[in-house]
Amino acid sequence: MTKVIEINEQQTHNEEISYADVVRLKAAENIRKYQFKSRCRNPEWSVEKLVSLRSCHIPINASKKNKDFIVSEIPKWLTVLEKPVALDTGTGEIIYEDYQTDDFKASRSRKIKTITKFCDFYEPLYRRRKVSLLFHTFTRIDHSKKDMRTMLECVKTRYEALGIPIRGYLWALESKKNEKLVFHIHYHLVIAIDRVQWKEIPKELKFEELWGQRTGVEFITKSIRSYLSKYLYKSEAKLLGKRSYSISRKMI
Repeated sequence: MTKVIEINEQQTHNEEISYADVVRLKAAENIRKYQFKSRCRNPEWSVEKLVSLRSCHIPINASKKNKDFIVSEIPKWLTVLEKPVALDTGTGEIIYEDYQTDDFKASRSRKIKTITKFCDFYEPLYRRRKVSLLFHTFTRIDHSKKDMRTMLECVKTRYEALGIPIRGYLWALESKKNEKLVFHIHYHLVIAIDRVQWKEIPKELKFEELWGQRTGVEFITKSIRSYLSKYLYKSEAKLLGKRSYSISRKMI
């Protein structure tokens, strides 16, 4: 008799399901959760709708000219994925349904996974008081003296010079509009170090003179996950041609 088994339900202990059904169900569970089906350009996206921020000089290479930061509020690509939802035990066929997504959602999903990886590693250490986490903010990236890659190297050098080894880091770009509907795009950088008990964060870790714009630094308190989700998960637009997040290769 043909039965349709919902893949997302835990039915392997149901006595009405035969051993063969269980084998098929387990095989279906091993299939990638989503499979690519099709992709097309978003008809609402156009070059005319892109927002150009003020030109910014990037000093890491003398041959480079001033570059514009281009912002898009609309995803360029629309994607249809197939999601396995059930298994027909009579035919062995997997039943799929379509899932609509876009390049904004895909990028945000990867970003959240990276942030989750960082939180999962350092949250237990933070609760056991093994580490401290500093939260840096670098504002107005289109007016800054350096790009984020160069700035990150300066940050590492400064921490090392102060005798503070970095255990790991995570940075992410945040974009939002102010009350005048003007984009404010900035970076947040989280640095994990051995636990410290400072009355005040050293002024050398504020980096304003290197960044060339207003910066901020503070300790992360209470839950790392809730703190980072407030700032890093959401973004109102995408900066074209620029990475929106990165994590250290090693976390110790």
